Amino acid sequence: MTQAKPQLSVRAVVALRRLWRRMGGWLDRHGLPPLPAYLSLSLGAFLIAFEWYALRLWYWAEAQWEVAARREMLLEHGSVTLGVVVLLFVALGALALMVGMAMGRRRTWGTLSYLRKCCIVGYAMVFVAAYGIYDVTAVLIQLSPLPGRGEALFYNRYELMWPLGLLFIFAGITHLIAWRRVTMRWYRPDEPDAGLAVGDRILENLRRHGDDPPYRKSVLSSISLHVLVVVGPLLLMRTGCVEDYEIPAGEGNPVVNLVRMVKPKKKEKKQFVLRPDSAIYFAIPDLDDSPILEQVDEQSQITYVADPNAAHSKMGKGGKGKGGWPDGTGDRPIRFIRLEYRGTDWDDGMDARARADLNFLTAFNKRTGFKVADHPESVTISQLRSFTKGYAPPFVYMTGSSSINLSPQEMRILREYLLDGGMLFADAGSSAWDRSFRGVMNALFPDKPLITVSDDDPIFQYPFVFPNGAPPLWHHGGFKAMGIKHRERWVVFYHPGDVNDAWKTGHSGMDKALAEASFDLGTNIIYYAFTHYLEETRKYRK
Repeated sequence: MTQAKPQLSVRAVVALRRLWRRMGGWLDRHGLPPLPAYLSLSLGAFLIAFEWYALRLWYWAEAQWEVAARREMLLEHGSVTLGVVVLLFVALGALALMVGMAMGRRRTWGTLSYLRKCCIVGYAMVFVAAYGIYDVTAVLIQLSPLPGRGEALFYNRYELMWPLGLLFIFAGITHLIAWRRVTMRWYRPDEPDAGLAVGDRILENLRRHGDDPPYRKSVLSSISLHVLVVVGPLLLMRTGCVEDYEIPAGEGNPVVNLVRMVKPKKKEKKQFVLRPDSAIYFAIPDLDDSPILEQVDEQSQITYVADPNAAHSKMGKGGKGKGGWPDGTGDRPIRFIRLEYRGTDWDDGMDARARADLNFLTAFNKRTGFKVADHPESVTISQLRSFTKGYAPPFVYMTGSSSINLSPQEMRILREYLLDGGMLFADAGSSAWDRSFRGVMNALFPDKPLITVSDDDPIFQYPFVFPNGAPPLWHHGGFKAMGIKHRERWVVFYHPGDVNDAWKTGHSGMDKALAEASFDLGTNIIYYAFTHYLEETRKYRK
């Protein structure tokens, strides 16, 4: 058994050498350059990858720059390194790629020397990028309103730096091949055979584990174990380990209260009293005659009052009880979960001053009596697939103020979550976000358009009744709530009027009665999401 492993490694090396020779022979028969000549192609791929990474960093910096508070902090701390890094990537990458394409096929010692220097430049680019990311993230994390800033800082740096690690390894492999004897012979055939080159000695050292193999193996094992113990749990928390969502078990009645919309009486218009024989003609346009302004005025002056004759009971399903659902999964606090994505202000209102999420949870507790979480919470789209089937969040809340950028994999995960019982509660923070959200929904459900939610839809009936549909707020994207249906269930509920601002402390200047109606609307959405999620996912909990 002690000799089996060395024999296996020797056989693997011999097999690789045979494969190398056969590929070289095939290239010679077809009049193509030998394998070492393709170093220029690998270097070109490396530089193209850097160009992509530069564009990604540029978008990330632009998204952070759009937030005024973060822009001020970046300028105050002088953290403009990221912009310099991007320009450096673009300039050096383009220059190296053009020169490499021109010199890659020339069998000269200068070409090989150039390729090696490009690898060194690649190392420098990686370190400068890492420094820029380290500097900027350290400043931005100071604005985080959430607990656990250390973990957030680690996650942000990890997401931005892991591609750098791959590029560094790629540059190292390319540089190592450029120092092998077989590569040097191709670029300089008259080079005398002086034994193993630097690259060959390094490869041989890696294969044999140096002069003291047991010591080398023990060191590598220790390093691997420490990385696994320290970094592994944090990565699992980010991508795999999540706390399952539980819906209160029990029985309750969906009818809690009735909200009636009362429109104010129209004011009588004032008229000018003029002498009939006046020589001056007063043709003064009356702005009150505009039908659009009349509609805006009426919508903005709507008030909400509670019906004293409405029935009061604990929210849930199945009958009169202490509240809950017969198919409920536990008795843990109700959690309000936001959706993280690459975009601006997805976390708007989560800070300790605005308290939008916590204010809503407090209002939900007063209306229903259910226990609620004492802290805001968010998950990435990738984390949605980590929840146990039947115990995922019945809904996730999404808002923002600018563009939404989702990868194809994130689009697939979000679609699967929604079709499998989940619900997206979307809320427009600006007109720009409204346009971006509509485009994302069109790509996410090309066969299911956004449609207006009718005023008599069940989502407006339980537990609070809204005879005229969703309460009108800021109208960033229209006057009516919209959504996407799948099998007669709303998988997307979209309010274009910034409910998030109404939930903030102070209600962003909104009338208190209208803000209370926005809390009622959120309660309706939670009731709808809980009820339908339990029905859709009952098969997973059997």
